[in-house]
Amino acid sequence: MISSSAEPTIGRDYYWIDTEEQLRGLAADLNALITRGEVTRVYLDTEADSLHHFQEKLCLIQLAANGIYALIDPLVLSDLSPLLEVVDNAEVWFHSADYDLTLLKRTCNWTPSRLKDTQVAARLTGHRTFGLAALVEQHCGVTLCKSSQKEDWSLRPLPAKMQAYAVDDVRYLGRLVDIFMSDLVTKNRVDWFEQSCESLRREVLSRQEKDRDEAWRISGSGRLRPAGLAILREVWNWRDGIAREKDVPPFRVLNNQQMLAMATEFESSGTAHHPPRWRGRWKETFEAAVSRVKNSDPANWPERPKKHARRMTDQDRAKIDRLCQARDRKAEGLGLETSLLGSRGLMEDLVLNPDGEARNKLMVWQREVLQDVLAVEELTF
Repeated sequence: MISSSAEPTIGRDYYWIDTEEQLRGLAADLNALITRGEVTRVYLDTEADSLHHFQEKLCLIQLAANGIYALIDPLVLSDLSPLLEVVDNAEVWFHSADYDLTLLKRTCNWTPSRLKDTQVAARLTGHRTFGLAALVEQHCGVTLCKSSQKEDWSLRPLPAKMQAYAVDDVRYLGRLVDIFMSDLVTKNRVDWFEQSCESLRREVLSRQEKDRDEAWRISGSGRLRPAGLAILREVWNWRDGIAREKDVPPFRVLNNQQMLAMATEFESSGTAHHPPRWRGRWKETFEAAVSRVKNSDPANWPERPKKHARRMTDQDRAKIDRLCQARDRKAEGLGLETSLLGSRGLMEDLVLNPDGEARNKLMVWQREVLQDVLAVEELTF
């Protein structure tokens, strides 16, 4: 029972937490359980509204611990530190933590000190299908309803169906953890798991928000020439202005592939066309944006980022192919996906820049598994 005025919703087994009193009560109960050693793991998930609004917001935090289930409303509660400070005294488990950690770091300036991830555990135990719904169905015999996955989580009051969906995202994590940790012990991979989770935690902590002045350099833009880059930058800024005004995600105005196609068209023809359905103000302001680029000085157009890696030779390609083939054989023998031992991009970096940052991207357990493979190619660290 939460030590406050909170009561579970009638017919439900979870609490809706949207007052400071309720939050303090939940924190007090958890603190007592953790102090007594009755709770060593807390399971969390988050929901946001990135599919529905221009400015993405953290809209919900789901929590499970020792049979307590709670939905916490960060749209109302501006200071979640009383709860997060208590939660940080336990292992904090997510499923596919990267996005959740990014939201919590940005919104609450908080990252758990003891992070664990059931998706990482699933992959290291050999699961090839590792989405939460698939794992819950396989190991718990429960089919999760995913119909609320793309709903607007900023809605208030939050419909009961969406609340139930949200609770189910943490309800079964404890059962999965017991299964995966037992398997990791049997396979002698607990250390691999610990290193992988810590690597994920450090990556999120060190990740910088994308430079607003360079955010328009989307995936695929590296092949564009200055003319295409100029139109891409202008259309990106135009799109953001429209999306902000309409309070919709930018991709609902133009998606990235459409903008890249416009940039390529501008390179070849000196113009760019909007979708034919556009009329009125969108059409006029888009055409004005294209005209600004046409009439601008090419000397001020952006350049491609300079590449510092040395040029790849035929010998390099052969070495990379051998590394990847040997990596694949190692992964197959361990029953793992090949990417868990390092992507092809990482193999390329190791070959082209053996003294660079790539060597630090391999975790200790990956180096140990690949030690003989790397030694054959004279890549030792």
